[in-house]
Amino acid sequence: MAPTGNNEAAGQDGPVVIKEWGWVQTAAVVPLSRKLFRKWLSKLDADHYEEDATLCFMELLTNAIRIDSPDGMTETRWILSDTKLRVEVKDFSEDAPWMRNPGLDGENGRGLILVHLLADNWGYEHCAFMNESGVTPGKWVWFELHK
Repeated sequence: MAPTGNNEAAGQDGPVVIKEWGWVQTAAVVPLSRKLFRKWLSKLDADHYEEDATLCFMELLTNAIRIDSPDGMTETRWILSDTKLRVEVKDFSEDAPWMRNPGLDGENGRGLILVHLLADNWGYEHCAFMNESGVTPGKWVWFELHK
């Protein structure tokens, strides 16, 4: 895990604060990322997003760390403006995220259903990432919560 920036910019929604993190692809980062995300929201007086945003972020991050990346890292970006919170998580799969039917006894498969129910908006954008091996296809999966 390494912080890669904490930027402030002006946008259509007023000042925007951006925090970028790189997470080692292991399940052990999930509790730490949850704690740091909540601290970041609290520091910026955005506690009203905490419950829903934390759950959605954990679902996207957990999905992303399961997909091997060339450098063993999963990148995340947290963007807070006066009117919304946007969280983006990078993964190295070209496959579109999809909600599946986990069945009554299924132990997983509910993550994107929760994101769909809790977030005001969510989606993904295909992109390519530069690395030592050249260009690797992938995507950013994101969600937004509005004030």
